[in-house]
Amino acid sequence: MAKTIVRCDGVMQAVGPYSLAVRSGDFVFVSGTAGWDRDGRVPPDFREEARLMYENLKAVLEAAGATMADVVSTTTYLVRASDYRVLNEVRRVHFPADPPTSAVGGVKELMRPDLTVEVEAVAELPRRRRAASGARRPARRGGAGAGRRRG
Repeated sequence: MAKTIVRCDGVMQAVGPYSLAVRSGDFVFVSGTAGWDRDGRVPPDFREEARLMYENLKAVLEAAGATMADVVSTTTYLVRASDYRVLNEVRRVHFPADPPTSAVGGVKELMRPDLTVEVEAVAELPRRRRAASGARRPARRGGAGAGRRRG
């Protein structure tokens, strides 16, 4: 499958040799996204940092043609386990219904000492957006569930 690099001018740009996101087939893979503004400033309050992290994720997803509702999985890296409760409060706002799968791991530090949380995500484009973009899903062949349609 061909991959497409997703570009998003509304967020801090990649600080290394990686893409903010890559679309491959019907999926969008979003690199680790931090809670900083376009200039790389990190708010001193964890709740605000987490909110900004999810807003940045949302912007990158939108640049790829996806929404937060399309996210199927997230992996979050958290420097302080004590921030987990607040992280979940902020997460609930951004994933109010049918939240994606989630893994949260504690880390000693992130790429900058002022960052305390980072999230990476995978989203699947809904059928209506796949059709609009010309992307096609390969036909299923044989095996369990062959012939059944996914909703």
